[in-house]
Amino acid sequence: MRVTPVRCMAKIFSILTAAFSLAVISCAANDDSASLTIQMPGSSSSRAISSEGHLLGEGTELELNYSVYIRNSDNEEVEKYTNVAPGTRLTISALRPGSYKVAIRGNEQTAEIGTLVQLYGVADAVVQGGVENSVHLTMREVNHDNCKILFSNADAVHWDIEDASITCKNGDSYKNISGSILSESVYSVFDLSPYFFEPNFDYTIEITAVSAFDSSTHHFKTSATATKDGIVFTVN
Repeated sequence: MRVTPVRCMAKIFSILTAAFSLAVISCAANDDSASLTIQMPGSSSSRAISSEGHLLGEGTELELNYSVYIRNSDNEEVEKYTNVAPGTRLTISALRPGSYKVAIRGNEQTAEIGTLVQLYGVADAVVQGGVENSVHLTMREVNHDNCKILFSNADAVHWDIEDASITCKNGDSYKNISGSILSESVYSVFDLSPYFFEPNFDYTIEITAVSAFDSSTHHFKTSATATKDGIVFTVN
């Protein structure tokens, strides 16, 4: 019968203990999580902020609610919060440590079109485990004046828009856009000012239009990148 020396047993035990410790450390690292706190502006004014001052609102005396978007380094959505009340101190927990983009929209509820985004801000945030993380973000008024479809109508055909929809990978989706493309001008402008287009995101518009000349149906599709100054879809 073979007998294992005590010293060998001790060494084997030490190796197994070390391996177990590494496994525990690895699991702990994988399970590590962090949190991020953001302060919404107060209810009386978009300029009103709490003493933390993590979020600075600029603009008007609007009664707003807020939408908060947390995105990873690839601009993919990680967390989303809607209808956040003014003055809320929002803590987002269970985040993986790393770099994120935080985007916030200040929304006004209107009877005419529903939700109208009046303020917008975005900032980078580095989130670490074991500490209290926050982000400083400045919100500015949204420019709705330069959001439009520019139709190139060289054939001078009158088109009636039967259906139109706008989509984006950030989740924005606008449907039931209707109107007419007039034949009186080589270029016809269609107003999109009620809608919000998030800067640095690509939006795709698909339009089904009917010719007033022969009732033929045509399908148009094009994309454009939104900027802080708006968005222009050019349709030929």
